Amino acid sequence: MRKISRVERKMRRRRLYFRIFLLGLFVTLLIVLALNTDLFIINNIQVIGNNKLSKESIILGSSINIGENILKVRTKDGENNLRNLAYIKDVNIKRKLPKGIIIEIIERKEVFQIKNLSYVALIDEEGYILDILDSENENLPLISGFNIENKRIGENLIASEDTKLNFEFIEEGHALGLLSKMKDVDMTDNDNINIELNDGIMVAFGTINNVKYKLNLLNEILKDIDKKGLSCKMILMDRGDNPVIVLNEE
Repeated sequence: MRKISRVERKMRRRRLYFRIFLLGLFVTLLIVLALNTDLFIINNIQVIGNNKLSKESIILGSSINIGENILKVRTKDGENNLRNLAYIKDVNIKRKLPKGIIIEIIERKEVFQIKNLSYVALIDEEGYILDILDSENENLPLISGFNIENKRIGENLIASEDTKLNFEFIEEGHALGLLSKMKDVDMTDNDNINIELNDGIMVAFGTINNVKYKLNLLNEILKDIDKKGLSCKMILMDRGDNPVIVLNEE
């Protein structure tokens, strides 16, 4: 095999560098062309998964605009911007080349409300304040016993051990479908919780301890009442291990 001379190696190296230079120049020209041509100008932004929030508010919150070059869009920045909105739990922004953007969101959903002196806060199952209203929402259970003074939209109420059991009540009640059947829940005293159901039944729930078991028990009691067609006035769960059902007088 013929030995490659030093001059030949030098020439080959020069040709290789020249090819790399040409390739880099070609890629640079392509990038410059892509960033300055109408081919990649955004003309459509699609929003998926929104229910509470409008398409317009989500697009505005993302800071992505029609007429912007799709290759200049920083999708991570758009996602971070949208996560600052209280109702957005998660978001994913994708490019749909050459001219489209897809924004997929998962919204938070209010499951109860807390009334303060002058306003009502709507809360999701994870304890986030989603909105603040002047009046009550008739479709949500009203829970008292939480201090929301000076709290803002987007803040989380699960900040200490003091509220851990309260939110276990809410999470488990929501999972069982019980929370939506409640009109008012007084949690001012965790040793003496009282509930008014939408159908007028009063529940003396008692202590919040062993909350998962007690909520499951209450759920079974309500199923049995409904199955038997009983006209119930009260359910007493604060008088020992065996709940007492008080029926309406005929």
